[in-house]
Amino acid sequence: MKITLQWNKGLQFFATDETGHRVTVDLDREHGGMDEGMTPLRFLLVALAGCMAMDIVTIVQKKGGKIKEYSMALEGIRADDHPRRFVKIINTIHCTGDYKREDLERAFELSRDKYCSALATIINPPEFVYNIV
Repeated sequence: MKITLQWNKGLQFFATDETGHRVTVDLDREHGGMDEGMTPLRFLLVALAGCMAMDIVTIVQKKGGKIKEYSMALEGIRADDHPRRFVKIINTIHCTGDYKREDLERAFELSRDKYCSALATIINPPEFVYNIV
């Protein structure tokens, strides 16, 4: 898996993956960006929510549940001091349909504890190396 990040202007960058999908990574104008894309930490929340939501919906459906609507809101609480990392992430799930609540709760636990690669990467950080060319 690979992405490339290309500087555009100010503190705005374009990220592209190996399949050609592209997103804008940016800050608000007050902090040097153009306010035309999500911030890096918001993308981290997107990655977590997307990863977990895909796991949860798949697991509930495999257990015979029928999901009509599903949404997830993640709120990241940041430290006051640099590097201002998230110290707490609150996950709120809204799900309607014909399913057992215990299946939804178990699906969340399985995603959190076993399947979500994004969360596992945060909990067990990978080796991080760099090359300057």
